[in-house]
Amino acid sequence: MILLGRDTMAGTYSYEKSRVERLRKLMSENRIDVVLVPPGPNFFYFSGFETETMERLALMIISQDDISIVSPKMLEEQIEKNSWIEDVRSWTDDENPYRIARNVISKLKPSQVAIDGTLPYFHYSPLFEKLRVRKTLGDSLLSSLRMIKDRDEIDRISTAVSRSEDALKATVDSISDEITEKGLASILEDNLLKKGLDRLAFTSIVASGENSSIPHHSATERKIRRYEPVVIDFGGRYHGYASDTTRTFFIDRATPEMEEIYEVTRNAQESTISQLNKDSTYGDADRIARGIIGGKGYGPRFIHRLGHGLGISVHEEPYLVPGNDRTIDENSVFTIEPGIYLPNKGGVRIEDTVRFSNGVCLPFNSFSKEINIL
Repeated sequence: MILLGRDTMAGTYSYEKSRVERLRKLMSENRIDVVLVPPGPNFFYFSGFETETMERLALMIISQDDISIVSPKMLEEQIEKNSWIEDVRSWTDDENPYRIARNVISKLKPSQVAIDGTLPYFHYSPLFEKLRVRKTLGDSLLSSLRMIKDRDEIDRISTAVSRSEDALKATVDSISDEITEKGLASILEDNLLKKGLDRLAFTSIVASGENSSIPHHSATERKIRRYEPVVIDFGGRYHGYASDTTRTFFIDRATPEMEEIYEVTRNAQESTISQLNKDSTYGDADRIARGIIGGKGYGPRFIHRLGHGLGISVHEEPYLVPGNDRTIDENSVFTIEPGIYLPNKGGVRIEDTVRFSNGVCLPFNSFSKEINIL
């Protein structure tokens, strides 16, 4: 059963409300009186309404006792229908939205205001031009909340991953030496929508042959050829939450060199998942995978971090990088995606999304990681 962020019959938005209460606890601990959140991932996280920043000011204002949204009139009805927040201060194009927002903030008499760092400067500057208050960047506060997923978020990510893998299964038969990278990407993206995802999480990466040595290659009209690697990195969104998966395929067989780096990459990926425990840090994850790849002589060819958090954003905290000494959080969700890239020859990447629970990594993915020979 998929649990949405609200009871669709009662409209309770219980998960969103609990997130605001968790934020208020952190605000109290950090002596922050008001948090300002523009449209974007955090706005959706707290309100349930998904929208993006535009030239018209929209702003969520959260204090210990109140929560309101300053919004263009054109969004008012959508907010009322898709959010639990009742106090919507709408404005028309002949009004000054910054004055309205300043009045709301001033009445709260804050000593310190935390600001979501995605607030564009063209909104920040006029908003604070006449607002004298201590300001701080709120990103660490907000990301610390979003790193730890609640049951609703885990269910949505699980569905996004499952339906994305169904789309990949429906696409595999199209991988041949008669199709281009762009053609294969198009088929995959059509299948993502057919499998019930709301939209793409990002533009699909299909990289074949020498192009597969470029981690974020953009698909081209290059035809896929036999015996060479085909790296497919893709994802879809389900009710605001993303999936992110990578698998590497070969037609007929892999060359000995590509088969070797495939098995090294798979060993690094699977060993990292199995070795992490309640005392591990996010940096430890990167160290385990990098040690295995480096031990086989391919260390310089593992050219990116091991992984990243995933949720509303495709890339968010935590980041699995050397030096990240934070102990892995219960119910954090992140990718584990080692890769080996040989310039002008080809590359391999294998990526799962996992949830950390009770000291172990639980992959959302079920698609085989045995070498995929088509």
